[in-house]
Amino acid sequence: MPLLEKVRIELFIPDLPDPIYAHLLEEFGNELSYAFGGCTAIPTQGKYRSTAGSIFPDKVNILFTDTPFQWDKDRLLIERYTRGLQQVVGQVLSNEEAILISVHPVYHIE
Repeated sequence: MPLLEKVRIELFIPDLPDPIYAHLLEEFGNELSYAFGGCTAIPTQGKYRSTAGSIFPDKVNILFTDTPFQWDKDRLLIERYTRGLQQVVGQVLSNEEAILISVHPVYHIE
């Protein structure tokens, strides 16, 4: 079976009490579903180290979709799209680094 290349877009959205994060999760889920036919949201938890050195629990939702793009061929399009997502985050949140956007090639078996 041949491998089919796609590009995965992942958004790591903190699960915080501020309702804006739930709203972003919903809106980005709608956007990815409209643009690429669907997405998956996975609630998970991890840990982070504060600048003071303390370790704290960290709840996060990972929202992802696989696009029909190819990493080498569609790189500029992918960058423009994810930059647009980042601009939305920057307009809605005061700390635009609060949401990590990760993009990488993945391969599906046909």
